[in-house]
Amino acid sequence: MGSLINYGTLHTANNRDDLTNSRLIIMWGWDPATTISGTNTCWYLAQARDAGCRIVSVDAKYTDTAATFASQWVPIRPGTDSAMAIAMAYVMITEDLHNKSFLDTYTVGFHTFKDYVMGKDDGVPKTPTWAEGITGVAARTIAQLATDYATIRPGH
Repeated sequence: MGSLINYGTLHTANNRDDLTNSRLIIMWGWDPATTISGTNTCWYLAQARDAGCRIVSVDAKYTDTAATFASQWVPIRPGTDSAMAIAMAYVMITEDLHNKSFLDTYTVGFHTFKDYVMGKDDGVPKTPTWAEGITGVAARTIAQLATDYATIRPGH
C-alpha cells in the first residue's frame, strides 16, 4: 500500500527477469519459494544463482528459499531489521560509499537521517557493533553486507 500512496502504483520494482542481470541479490525477509511473489520468481533466482550471482538471505528463519538459492543466510532477530539497515547506512556513510548526488537530487531529509545515524542528537552512533546487540547479527557481517551492497553492481 505504501507504494501506491507514494508512487501512485503498486508496481515499483524491476521485472523479475531482471534478477538474472544481478551480481548481488539480498532477499530481506523474502521467501518466494513458499509465498507467491510474481510469476517465475524462483526460476529467475535459479538463473541468477547459476550465472554466479551472490544471493544473501536476511531472515529470522532458514527458509526454503534460503536453502535453495542463498549462498549466505544471515539470521536476524525478528523485528530488528531496521537496526541492521541503519547500521548498514552508517557503514556506507562513514566509508563514503553512498551516492551523494542521487541523495541530493532525489530525496528529502537525508541530512537529518545522517545526523541520526551518526548519533549527533542522542550521542549513540548507529554502528554495526550497536546493531549487533539488537539484531544478533555479527558486526562484521553487517559491515561486509553494507560494503557489498554499496559496491557490487548491479544488485537487487
